[in-house]
Amino acid sequence: MITSSAIALLATWVWFFITAIKLSKIDFREHRLPNLLVLISYVGGIFGFILVALTQNDPRILVSALAGSLVACVAYLLIHVIGGMGMGDVKYAAVVGLYLGSLGWTYLYLGSLISFACAAAWVLPLMFSRRKTRQLPFGPFMALGVLVSALIAIGVSAGA
Repeated sequence: MITSSAIALLATWVWFFITAIKLSKIDFREHRLPNLLVLISYVGGIFGFILVALTQNDPRILVSALAGSLVACVAYLLIHVIGGMGMGDVKYAAVVGLYLGSLGWTYLYLGSLISFACAAAWVLPLMFSRRKTRQLPFGPFMALGVLVSALIAIGVSAGA
């Protein structure tokens, strides 16, 4: 039997997937992450994790998600300050951190590592071929890090 908690969790992750696709398309095309769509993605995620916490009668997933959001946002802000990232990516880090944080601290680290590794794999061939690489649409790689981490988390929990 499917529980209301499972439905809320699935709906929350589907929300991420839908908004991540839209944001990724825009970032690849325009090299920006629109504030309104990032905000909609974030608010939907928070609402989803509130529902999950309420249906589980356990606030830990919400607290973990919000803490992950804060940590990711601060980390990306530091990268922005030293000149390596746009503010759209910093704002989107709040969304990414929300979802990674809901999985746990290991996945917050893993998802970030996957994002940066995939972006490097994308940009290095362009650098060696001397193509323009000044603006890297990093949002899609951030979303990819979350999705791969979620799949790994599912695999780990299925094997446990």
